[in-house]
Amino acid sequence: MATQNEFLRQVWDENINGYMAGLWIDNVIKSSEKDSNAPFADLGPVLKRLRGLGASNDELSLIARFAAYETSFGILYMLDDPGIDDDDYKMMHESLLGADPSGKEGRPGSWPISK
Repeated sequence: MATQNEFLRQVWDENINGYMAGLWIDNVIKSSEKDSNAPFADLGPVLKRLRGLGASNDELSLIARFAAYETSFGILYMLDDPGIDDDDYKMMHESLLGADPSGKEGRPGSWPISK
């Protein structure tokens, strides 16, 4: 079990700054080419197109880093307010894709949500 400071440092190291290596970009592109119906496979062609327009891996990683910070902040806030019944937060990561309101588990076509 980590202290609060240790946990927050881990959030920064792994979930926020972890994007800056840029390795995720090629991995997302390759994964989407391998399975165009995988969760978030629609991001691969977007990244490929942006690089083709001259965006560097560092620039793309800065966007992902900001999104990761915003997401981390929002989740940490939500854990406190409104919180989770009986602090039932263990293993929630295994249910995250299944909570996609579109029912498509993040796969292409899951956004925008049809009304």
